[in-house]
Amino acid sequence: MKKLLFIILLTFSTLASSAEHEVKMLNFGTDGGMVFEPGFLKVNVGDTVNFKAIDLTHNTESVAGLIPEGATGWKGEINENVSVVIDKEGVYVYQCTPHVILGMVGVIQAGNPVNKDKVMSELGKITIAVNAERLTNYMTQVN
Repeated sequence: MKKLLFIILLTFSTLASSAEHEVKMLNFGTDGGMVFEPGFLKVNVGDTVNFKAIDLTHNTESVAGLIPEGATGWKGEINENVSVVIDKEGVYVYQCTPHVILGMVGVIQAGNPVNKDKVMSELGKITIAVNAERLTNYMTQVN
């Protein structure tokens, strides 16, 4: 009975402490053209990230292999608001599919960056022609 009570309390305390975060999909923002704002976000496991399609022709999609092992990925449609519950600790890299070549990428860190080294070694999976430094700059904020 004590173990069951502990599990229930732990579940409710986790749910009560989860937060919501907003990331805007923009044509222009503080980091330049074709951006997610903010481009780097630090959250807790269990938090929700709400991607808002402020400007048209954008989506959000996690990049396969650049999210934590066993984490749930996502793929939104163009012009779609997407809400994602971050379910694993680590680093999540995501992109706007039609504008990834223009550097429309973002990074979420949930808790400890347990997969940072793997993500860093596989950043070449993403082809960026313009604003290529953006992803590297976001990754330097991961700690």
